[in-house]
Amino acid sequence: MEILGWTLVAWFSNAVLLVPLVLVLVMAVSRRAELATRAPAAFLASLTAWVSLLLVEQHQQWWEFGPTPTALGGMPMEVSLGWALAWGALPVVAGGPWWAWLVGFAWVDLMAVSMIHGLELGDSWLVGEALLLAVTAVPALVIGRLTVARRCLWARVGLQAALFGATFLWLLPHLALEADGLGWRDVVDHSLPVRSMLLTAAVLLAVPALSAVVELGRAGGTPFPWDPPARLVTTGPYAYVANPMQLGMTGLLALLALSSGSALLWVAVVFAVSFSAVLAERHEHRTLSARWPAYAAYRARVRNWLPRWRPYVPAPTTLWVSETCELCAATGATLDALHPTGLERRAAESSPRPLRRMTWEDGHGTDSGLTAFARALEQTTLVWAWVGWWMRLPGVAQVLQLVADAAGLGPRDLSPARPDVRQGPR
Repeated sequence: MEILGWTLVAWFSNAVLLVPLVLVLVMAVSRRAELATRAPAAFLASLTAWVSLLLVEQHQQWWEFGPTPTALGGMPMEVSLGWALAWGALPVVAGGPWWAWLVGFAWVDLMAVSMIHGLELGDSWLVGEALLLAVTAVPALVIGRLTVARRCLWARVGLQAALFGATFLWLLPHLALEADGLGWRDVVDHSLPVRSMLLTAAVLLAVPALSAVVELGRAGGTPFPWDPPARLVTTGPYAYVANPMQLGMTGLLALLALSSGSALLWVAVVFAVSFSAVLAERHEHRTLSARWPAYAAYRARVRNWLPRWRPYVPAPTTLWVSETCELCAATGATLDALHPTGLERRAAESSPRPLRRMTWEDGHGTDSGLTAFARALEQTTLVWAWVGWWMRLPGVAQVLQLVADAAGLGPRDLSPARPDVRQGPR
Protein backbone atom coordinates (compact mmCIF):
# COMPACT_ATOMS: atom_id res chain seq x y z
CA MET A 1 0.00 0.00 0.00
CA GLU A 2 1.33 3.43 -0.98
CA ILE A 3 0.48 6.89 0.35
CA LEU A 4 1.73 9.84 -1.72
CA GLY A 5 4.19 7.53 -3.43
CA TRP A 6 5.65 6.12 -0.20
CA THR A 7 5.01 2.67 1.20
CA LEU A 8 3.90 2.29 4.81
CA VAL A 9 7.36 0.95 5.63
CA ALA A 10 8.96 4.08 4.14
CA TRP A 11 6.55 6.31 6.06
CA PHE A 12 7.42 4.58 9.34
CA SER A 13 11.17 4.69 8.67
CA ASN A 14 11.04 8.43 8.06
CA ALA A 15 8.67 8.93 11.00
CA VAL A 16 11.56 7.85 13.26
CA LEU A 17 13.16 11.19 12.31
CA LEU A 18 10.12 13.34 11.52
CA VAL A 19 8.17 12.73 14.75
CA PRO A 20 11.03 13.75 17.13
CA LEU A 21 11.85 16.70 14.85
CA VAL A 22 8.27 17.98 14.90
CA LEU A 23 8.02 17.50 18.67
CA VAL A 24 11.27 19.43 19.22
CA LEU A 25 10.05 22.30 17.02
CA VAL A 26 6.66 22.42 18.78
CA MET A 27 8.29 22.48 22.22
CA ALA A 28 10.79 25.11 21.04
CA VAL A 29 7.93 27.39 19.99
CA SER A 30 6.06 26.82 23.24
CA ARG A 31 9.19 27.60 25.31
CA ARG A 32 10.71 30.27 23.09
CA ALA A 33 11.34 32.55 26.08
CA GLU A 34 13.90 30.00 27.36
CA LEU A 35 15.23 28.97 23.96
CA ALA A 36 18.44 31.01 24.24
CA THR A 37 19.61 28.82 27.13
CA ARG A 38 17.98 25.55 26.08
CA ALA A 39 18.98 25.45 22.39
CA PRO A 40 22.77 25.15 22.97
CA ALA A 41 22.16 22.49 25.62
CA ALA A 42 19.82 20.65 23.24
CA PHE A 43 22.55 20.62 20.60
CA LEU A 44 25.08 19.17 23.07
CA ALA A 45 22.61 16.53 24.25
CA SER A 46 21.71 15.48 20.69
CA LEU A 47 25.36 15.30 19.65
CA THR A 48 26.11 13.20 22.74
CA ALA A 49 23.28 10.80 21.92
CA TRP A 50 24.23 10.57 18.24
CA VAL A 51 27.95 9.95 18.76
CA SER A 52 27.29 7.44 21.57
CA LEU A 53 24.70 5.64 19.45
CA LEU A 54 27.10 5.25 16.52
CA LEU A 55 29.87 4.16 18.89
CA VAL A 56 27.69 1.40 20.33
CA GLU A 57 26.61 0.40 16.81
CA GLN A 58 30.24 -0.30 15.85
CA HIS A 59 30.78 -2.75 18.72
CA GLN A 60 27.45 -4.54 19.26
CA GLN A 61 26.04 -7.87 18.08
CA TRP A 62 22.47 -7.61 19.38
CA TRP A 63 20.87 -6.29 16.16
CA GLU A 64 21.75 -5.56 12.56
CA PHE A 65 20.45 -3.07 10.01
CA GLY A 66 20.06 -4.14 6.42
CA PRO A 67 21.83 -2.24 3.62
CA THR A 68 20.28 1.13 2.82
CA PRO A 69 21.34 4.15 0.70
CA THR A 70 21.23 6.40 3.78
CA ALA A 71 23.46 4.21 5.94
CA LEU A 72 26.09 6.02 8.02
CA GLY A 73 28.20 4.18 10.54
CA GLY A 74 26.12 1.03 10.11
CA MET A 75 22.73 2.70 10.70
CA PRO A 76 20.24 4.53 8.47
CA MET A 77 20.79 8.25 9.05
CA GLU A 78 17.09 8.90 9.62
CA VAL A 79 17.11 6.37 12.46
CA SER A 80 20.29 7.62 14.18
CA LEU A 81 19.32 11.29 13.86
CA GLY A 82 15.77 10.60 15.04
CA TRP A 83 17.09 8.74 18.06
CA ALA A 84 19.52 11.58 18.79
CA LEU A 85 16.73 14.19 18.68
CA ALA A 86 14.38 12.09 20.80
CA TRP A 87 16.97 11.21 23.45
CA GLY A 88 18.90 14.49 23.30
CA ALA A 89 17.12 17.66 22.21
CA LEU A 90 13.53 16.78 23.13
CA PRO A 91 14.02 16.30 26.91
CA VAL A 92 16.16 19.46 27.10
CA VAL A 93 13.66 21.67 25.28
CA ALA A 94 10.56 20.16 26.91
CA GLY A 95 11.90 19.74 30.47
CA GLY A 96 10.43 17.33 33.01
CA PRO A 97 11.81 14.65 35.36
CA TRP A 98 14.81 12.81 33.92
CA TRP A 99 13.61 9.44 35.18
CA ALA A 100 10.29 9.88 33.37
CA TRP A 101 12.13 10.46 30.11
CA LEU A 102 14.31 7.41 30.67
CA VAL A 103 11.28 5.22 31.33
CA GLY A 104 9.58 6.73 28.28
CA PHE A 105 12.58 5.99 26.07
CA ALA A 106 12.60 2.36 27.16
CA TRP A 107 8.83 1.97 26.66
CA VAL A 108 8.84 3.51 23.16
CA ASP A 109 11.78 1.37 22.10
CA LEU A 110 10.16 -1.82 23.38
CA MET A 111 6.98 -1.00 21.47
CA ALA A 112 8.43 0.36 18.23
CA VAL A 113 11.94 -0.95 17.62
CA SER A 114 10.73 -4.20 16.07
CA MET A 115 8.77 -2.17 13.48
CA ILE A 116 11.84 -0.43 12.01
CA HIS A 117 12.30 -1.60 8.44
CA GLY A 118 15.49 -3.57 7.80
CA LEU A 119 16.31 -4.06 11.49
CA GLU A 120 16.98 -7.66 12.50
CA LEU A 121 16.92 -8.23 16.26
CA GLY A 122 19.02 -10.87 17.96
CA ASP A 123 17.84 -13.13 20.78
CA SER A 124 19.39 -10.97 23.52
CA TRP A 125 18.62 -7.55 22.04
CA LEU A 126 17.10 -6.42 25.35
CA VAL A 127 20.59 -6.52 26.87
CA GLY A 128 21.76 -4.21 24.10
CA GLU A 129 18.78 -1.93 24.69
CA ALA A 130 19.68 -1.60 28.37
CA LEU A 131 23.30 -0.82 27.46
CA LEU A 132 22.16 1.71 24.88
CA LEU A 133 20.05 3.53 27.45
CA ALA A 134 22.95 3.56 29.92
CA VAL A 135 25.68 4.84 27.59
CA THR A 136 23.57 6.98 25.25
CA ALA A 137 20.39 8.28 26.89
CA VAL A 138 21.82 8.85 30.37
CA PRO A 139 24.86 10.93 29.28
CA ALA A 140 22.65 12.94 26.91
CA LEU A 141 20.17 13.69 29.70
CA VAL A 142 22.96 14.61 32.12
CA ILE A 143 24.90 16.94 29.82
CA GLY A 144 21.70 18.64 28.65
CA ARG A 145 20.33 19.32 32.11
CA LEU A 146 23.63 20.41 33.64
CA THR A 147 24.25 22.81 30.75
CA VAL A 148 20.80 24.40 31.04
CA ALA A 149 21.22 24.85 34.80
CA ARG A 150 24.98 25.62 34.57
CA ARG A 151 25.60 23.29 37.51
CA CYS A 152 28.42 20.83 38.29
CA LEU A 153 31.06 22.70 36.29
CA TRP A 154 33.72 19.98 36.21
CA ALA A 155 31.18 17.34 35.21
CA ARG A 156 30.21 19.57 32.26
CA VAL A 157 33.85 20.13 31.38
CA GLY A 158 34.61 16.40 31.46
CA LEU A 159 31.53 15.39 29.47
CA GLN A 160 32.15 18.04 26.83
CA ALA A 161 35.82 17.15 26.50
CA ALA A 162 34.88 13.49 26.03
CA LEU A 163 32.14 14.43 23.55
CA PHE A 164 34.27 16.68 21.33
CA GLY A 165 37.18 14.25 21.50
CA ALA A 166 34.94 11.36 20.43
CA THR A 167 33.38 13.46 17.66
CA PHE A 168 36.54 14.82 16.07
CA LEU A 169 39.07 12.12 16.94
CA TRP A 170 36.91 9.00 16.57
CA LEU A 171 33.65 9.54 14.65
CA LEU A 172 34.96 11.89 11.94
CA PRO A 173 38.15 9.85 11.29
CA HIS A 174 36.18 6.58 11.44
CA LEU A 175 33.73 7.73 8.76
CA ALA A 176 36.52 9.19 6.60
CA LEU A 177 38.63 6.04 6.85
CA GLU A 178 35.61 3.88 6.04
CA ALA A 179 34.76 5.99 2.98
CA ASP A 180 38.37 5.72 1.76
CA GLY A 181 38.36 1.95 2.19
CA LEU A 182 40.77 2.18 5.13
CA GLY A 183 40.60 1.31 8.81
CA TRP A 184 42.22 2.11 12.13
CA ARG A 185 44.79 -0.60 11.45
CA ASP A 186 46.17 1.62 8.68
CA VAL A 187 46.80 4.37 11.24
CA VAL A 188 49.24 2.20 13.22
CA ASP A 189 50.55 -0.06 10.44
CA HIS A 190 54.08 1.36 10.57
CA SER A 191 57.49 0.39 11.88
CA LEU A 192 58.20 0.85 15.58
CA PRO A 193 60.29 4.04 15.11
CA VAL A 194 57.55 5.63 13.00
CA ARG A 195 54.84 4.64 15.51
CA SER A 196 56.97 6.12 18.29
CA MET A 197 57.34 9.42 16.43
CA LEU A 198 53.61 9.55 15.69
CA LEU A 199 52.76 8.89 19.33
CA THR A 200 55.21 11.55 20.50
CA ALA A 201 53.71 14.07 18.09
CA ALA A 202 50.20 13.17 19.28
CA VAL A 203 51.17 13.79 22.91
CA LEU A 204 52.85 17.10 22.02
CA LEU A 205 49.64 18.25 20.31
CA ALA A 206 47.18 16.89 22.86
CA VAL A 207 48.70 18.32 26.05
CA PRO A 208 48.13 22.04 25.25
CA ALA A 209 44.55 21.32 24.14
CA LEU A 210 43.77 19.39 27.33
CA SER A 211 45.44 22.04 29.46
CA ALA A 212 43.32 24.70 27.75
CA VAL A 213 40.17 22.78 28.71
CA VAL A 214 41.32 22.76 32.35
CA GLU A 215 42.14 26.48 32.16
CA LEU A 216 38.63 27.28 30.93
CA GLY A 217 37.21 25.24 33.81
CA ARG A 218 39.31 27.23 36.27
CA ALA A 219 37.61 30.36 34.90
CA GLY A 220 34.13 28.86 35.25
CA GLY A 221 33.63 27.83 31.62
CA THR A 222 33.76 24.85 29.27
CA PRO A 223 35.04 24.15 25.73
CA PHE A 224 31.55 24.85 24.33
CA PRO A 225 31.30 28.47 23.03
CA TRP A 226 27.76 28.86 24.44
CA ASP A 227 28.88 27.75 27.92
CA PRO A 228 31.71 30.28 28.29
CA PRO A 229 33.97 31.23 31.23
CA ALA A 230 33.13 34.14 33.50
CA ARG A 231 36.24 36.09 32.48
CA LEU A 232 38.78 36.42 29.71
CA VAL A 233 41.30 33.57 29.98
CA THR A 234 44.89 34.61 29.23
CA THR A 235 46.77 32.05 31.33
CA GLY A 236 47.96 28.53 30.56
CA PRO A 237 48.18 27.79 26.81
CA TYR A 238 46.14 30.95 26.13
CA ALA A 239 49.18 33.02 27.10
CA TYR A 240 50.92 31.64 24.00
CA VAL A 241 48.20 31.04 21.39
CA ALA A 242 44.58 32.18 21.14
CA ASN A 243 43.11 28.88 19.89
CA PRO A 244 44.98 26.05 21.63
CA MET A 245 42.06 23.60 21.42
CA GLN A 246 41.48 24.16 17.70
CA LEU A 247 45.21 24.03 17.04
CA GLY A 248 45.56 20.76 18.94
CA MET A 249 42.48 19.13 17.40
CA THR A 250 43.44 20.14 13.85
CA GLY A 251 46.99 18.97 14.42
CA LEU A 252 45.77 15.57 15.64
CA LEU A 253 43.49 15.25 12.60
CA ALA A 254 46.44 16.06 10.34
CA LEU A 255 48.49 13.44 12.16
CA LEU A 256 45.75 10.84 11.57
CA ALA A 257 45.59 11.83 7.90
CA LEU A 258 49.36 11.55 7.57
CA SER A 259 49.57 8.17 9.30
CA SER A 260 46.60 6.60 7.48
CA GLY A 261 46.95 8.15 4.02
CA SER A 262 43.27 9.14 4.02
CA ALA A 263 42.47 11.81 1.43
CA LEU A 264 39.15 12.63 3.11
CA LEU A 265 40.90 13.32 6.40
CA TRP A 266 43.13 15.84 4.62
CA VAL A 267 39.97 17.45 3.26
CA ALA A 268 38.65 17.63 6.84
CA VAL A 269 41.89 19.31 7.98
CA VAL A 270 41.69 21.92 5.22
CA PHE A 271 38.03 22.54 6.00
CA ALA A 272 38.75 22.92 9.74
CA VAL A 273 41.49 25.49 9.13
CA SER A 274 39.43 27.38 6.54
CA PHE A 275 36.31 27.42 8.71
CA SER A 276 38.26 28.71 11.69
CA ALA A 277 40.10 31.39 9.71
CA VAL A 278 37.19 32.64 7.60
CA LEU A 279 34.09 32.28 9.79
CA ALA A 280 34.79 31.21 13.37
CA GLU A 281 37.56 33.76 14.00
CA ARG A 282 35.39 36.69 12.91
CA HIS A 283 32.46 35.59 15.04
CA GLU A 284 34.73 34.91 18.00
CA HIS A 285 36.50 38.26 17.71
CA ARG A 286 33.22 40.16 17.52
CA THR A 287 31.62 38.24 20.39
CA LEU A 288 34.59 38.27 22.76
CA SER A 289 35.44 41.91 22.08
CA ALA A 290 31.90 42.86 23.08
CA ARG A 291 32.05 40.65 26.17
CA TRP A 292 35.53 41.63 27.40
CA PRO A 293 37.16 45.01 26.53
CA ALA A 294 40.62 43.56 27.23
CA TYR A 295 40.23 41.02 24.42
CA ALA A 296 41.41 43.46 21.74
CA ALA A 297 44.69 44.09 23.58
CA TYR A 298 45.12 40.36 24.13
CA ARG A 299 44.60 39.50 20.44
CA ALA A 300 46.97 42.28 19.39
CA ARG A 301 49.74 40.29 21.11
CA VAL A 302 48.62 36.64 20.83
CA ARG A 303 48.05 34.94 17.46
CA ASN A 304 45.45 32.31 16.57
CA TRP A 305 47.64 29.57 15.11
CA LEU A 306 51.30 30.54 15.65
CA PRO A 307 52.35 30.32 19.33
CA ARG A 308 54.54 32.94 20.99
CA TRP A 309 57.96 31.96 22.31
CA ARG A 310 57.37 33.82 25.58
CA PRO A 311 53.97 34.28 27.22
CA TYR A 312 51.73 37.31 27.20
CA VAL A 313 51.22 38.21 30.87
CA PRO A 314 48.91 41.23 31.21
CA ALA A 315 49.17 41.40 35.02
CA PRO A 316 52.04 40.36 37.33
CA THR A 317 51.78 37.12 39.28
CA THR A 318 53.44 36.10 42.53
CA LEU A 319 55.30 32.94 43.51
CA TRP A 320 55.71 32.42 47.25
CA VAL A 321 58.76 30.22 47.95
CA SER A 322 60.28 29.40 51.32
CA GLU A 323 63.74 30.85 51.96
CA THR A 324 64.34 28.82 55.13
CA CYS A 325 64.05 25.51 53.25
CA GLU A 326 67.24 24.91 51.25
CA LEU A 327 65.56 22.71 48.63
CA CYS A 328 62.73 25.21 48.20
CA ALA A 329 65.13 28.14 47.90
CA ALA A 330 67.16 26.23 45.30
CA THR A 331 63.95 25.59 43.35
CA GLY A 332 63.21 29.31 43.37
CA ALA A 333 66.74 30.11 42.18
CA THR A 334 66.36 27.61 39.34
CA LEU A 335 63.19 29.35 38.23
CA ASP A 336 64.94 32.72 38.36
CA ALA A 337 67.59 31.37 35.97
CA LEU A 338 64.82 30.72 33.41
CA HIS A 339 63.86 34.43 33.50
CA PRO A 340 60.08 34.06 33.87
CA THR A 341 57.89 36.80 32.42
CA GLY A 342 55.70 38.81 34.80
CA LEU A 343 56.52 36.64 37.84
CA GLU A 344 57.49 38.11 41.23
CA ARG A 345 59.17 35.65 43.61
CA ARG A 346 58.67 36.40 47.30
CA ALA A 347 59.61 34.67 50.53
CA ALA A 348 56.77 32.48 51.77
CA GLU A 349 57.71 33.43 55.34
CA SER A 350 56.58 37.00 54.65
CA SER A 351 53.18 36.02 53.29
CA PRO A 352 50.21 37.75 54.97
CA ARG A 353 48.60 34.32 55.42
CA PRO A 354 50.18 31.04 56.58
CA LEU A 355 51.61 28.96 53.72
CA ARG A 356 52.81 25.36 53.93
CA ARG A 357 53.66 24.83 50.26
CA MET A 358 55.09 26.83 47.39
CA THR A 359 52.18 28.98 46.19
CA TRP A 360 51.50 30.76 42.90
CA GLU A 361 48.80 33.39 42.71
CA ASP A 362 47.30 35.83 40.26
CA GLY A 363 44.26 38.05 40.48
CA HIS A 364 41.89 35.11 40.05
CA GLY A 365 43.16 32.34 42.32
CA THR A 366 46.07 30.30 43.63
CA ASP A 367 47.90 27.04 42.98
CA SER A 368 50.10 25.33 45.52
CA GLY A 369 52.76 22.67 45.60
CA LEU A 370 53.97 21.24 42.34
CA THR A 371 51.20 22.95 40.36
CA ALA A 372 52.61 26.29 41.57
CA PHE A 373 56.01 25.29 40.20
CA ALA A 374 54.31 24.27 36.93
CA ARG A 375 52.59 27.66 36.77
CA ALA A 376 55.95 29.38 37.12
CA LEU A 377 57.39 27.24 34.31
CA GLU A 378 54.51 28.37 32.10
CA GLN A 379 55.78 31.94 32.41
CA THR A 380 59.22 31.17 30.97
CA THR A 381 59.36 29.86 27.38
CA LEU A 382 57.15 27.70 25.17
CA VAL A 383 59.18 24.54 25.75
CA TRP A 384 59.10 24.80 29.54
CA ALA A 385 55.48 25.92 29.40
CA TRP A 386 54.55 22.62 27.71
CA VAL A 387 56.17 20.81 30.65
CA GLY A 388 54.12 22.94 33.03
CA TRP A 389 50.88 22.21 31.18
CA TRP A 390 51.59 18.49 31.34
CA MET A 391 52.43 18.68 35.05
CA ARG A 392 49.08 20.35 35.83
CA LEU A 393 46.87 17.87 33.99
CA PRO A 394 44.37 16.09 36.28
CA GLY A 395 45.85 12.80 37.41
CA VAL A 396 49.38 13.73 36.41
CA ALA A 397 49.50 16.56 38.98
CA GLN A 398 48.39 14.30 41.82
CA VAL A 399 50.95 11.59 41.01
CA LEU A 400 53.80 14.08 40.63
CA GLN A 401 52.86 15.75 43.92
CA LEU A 402 53.13 12.41 45.72
CA VAL A 403 56.60 11.90 44.22
CA ALA A 404 57.66 15.44 45.16
CA ASP A 405 56.41 14.98 48.73
CA ALA A 406 58.41 11.77 49.02
CA ALA A 407 61.50 13.62 47.76
CA GLY A 408 61.27 16.24 50.52
CA LEU A 409 59.13 18.91 48.87
CA GLY A 410 56.07 18.23 50.98
CA PRO A 411 54.17 20.70 53.19
CA ARG A 412 56.10 22.21 56.06
CA ASP A 413 55.66 24.67 58.92
CA LEU A 414 57.77 27.70 58.14
CA SER A 415 60.13 29.47 60.50
CA PRO A 416 59.42 33.06 61.59
CA ALA A 417 59.62 35.58 58.80
CA ARG A 418 63.00 36.64 57.49
CA PRO A 419 63.49 39.79 55.45
CA ASP A 420 61.33 39.59 52.34
CA VAL A 421 63.31 38.31 49.38
CA ARG A 422 61.84 39.56 46.13
CA GLN A 423 62.63 38.88 42.52
CA GLY A 424 60.56 41.39 40.60
CA PRO A 425 58.60 40.63 37.48
CA ARG A 426 60.63 40.47 34.32
